[in-house]
Amino acid sequence: MFIATCTSQKGKELDEETQTIIEDFQTQQASGETEEEAFQSLFGKEQPGRVRCYGRSITQSDLKRHAEISAIKEQHQEEVQSLKGELGDVKEEVHGLRNMVKLLLQRSEPGISPEEIKAMLRNPQHSPVDANSGHGSTHAPNIHTVMSC
Repeated sequence: MFIATCTSQKGKELDEETQTIIEDFQTQQASGETEEEAFQSLFGKEQPGRVRCYGRSITQSDLKRHAEISAIKEQHQEEVQSLKGELGDVKEEVHGLRNMVKLLLQRSEPGISPEEIKAMLRNPQHSPVDANSGHGSTHAPNIHTVMSC
């Protein structure tokens, strides 16, 4: 940011002092220093209550708070994405289980209609298939026999 604000957009020559500072800044960065370290070594420490290049109203605590908020937002977004993935997996599993239950019901109760199966899956406690319906039975089907087909 420092270099961008100090260089001329109209192609004018920079004064010698500014050009020297920019070169020193780039040299220090090339030697492995961070931007903040290089900037601080050239211009000294910050004045209390101020942060260079951010204006008068921004303080160090504002920057720290902003960084914390950004980290929390990123963590939240990752968690949401993870939960969405898990939800998708659970939906696929439930869909597969519904299809398996439909198949088992169709095999154990050959006369049952698709509408009755859907009703049973929506509300299994109030099943339309019972002993009085003519195509229901009161015994539990032998799942091992059904599965071996």
